[in-house]
Amino acid sequence: MNFIFVKPNQVLSPYIERYWICESNAGEEIYMPRVLPGVGMDFFLHYKSPFKVEGKGQLPSSHIIYSGERSCNILPMKDVGFIAIRFRAAMFKNFTEIPFSQLANSYLDVENIWGQNGKNILRSIRNSQNVNDVIKELELSLMKLLNRHKKRNATWDHVIHELYHNHNDIKLSELSQELNISYRHFRRKFIEETGFTPKHFQKLARFHATLKPLLIGKEKKYLSAALGNGYFDQTHFIKEFRSFTNTTPTDFLQEQNFMSHFYYPSL
Repeated sequence: MNFIFVKPNQVLSPYIERYWICESNAGEEIYMPRVLPGVGMDFFLHYKSPFKVEGKGQLPSSHIIYSGERSCNILPMKDVGFIAIRFRAAMFKNFTEIPFSQLANSYLDVENIWGQNGKNILRSIRNSQNVNDVIKELELSLMKLLNRHKKRNATWDHVIHELYHNHNDIKLSELSQELNISYRHFRRKFIEETGFTPKHFQKLARFHATLKPLLIGKEKKYLSAALGNGYFDQTHFIKEFRSFTNTTPTDFLQEQNFMSHFYYPSL
């Protein structure tokens, strides 16, 4: 399997973490990773066979994968070829008017989300001759969508960023006090901005901060990482891990998942 990672331009980088292109070799069967629940979102644009998802069947040639509650099992496949857009935590709201509550577990495609503009995005990608052309066309479309849908709220973007990256050091009550609003108001507004309660967002951030270095580092011993990210003890981590993956850390942290996952080193 071949990967290419590309950083977005300066304007899009606050909203998009990377573009990544994946293509299988001829005749190669690919074991696709389990997509875990999270606060960010990947948008897949397939130019070869789309994913088949356990319990859902074959997905459209373009689709989001986004859930804060449940894992998504992509079935093994051949003839893989796609470009994916990885949106940062809660940043997809700046590219659409569809509320987060309608996006979760929906696998919506570009036409569902952007209508004719979505069709144009797919057409331009398929007509592009090389990776540079694909990225150029994609960014032109994304810039237009950002100009149309951008939510100009730097305060809440800062709150989301801080909670995601400093989940272990921030108390939610202190965040609401800094904004000079009640926690009830803070919670309601946070759900509007992210689709999650602040507590659940914090749990997901802690979960991924713990799991990412374990998978990238192919590390089976997890307790030190769990305690370092704010879990009370081993039982606490196992319980939360099982709630997000339906399995235990010991069963999950195995060679198959070390070789195939959706975590990548920083660009």
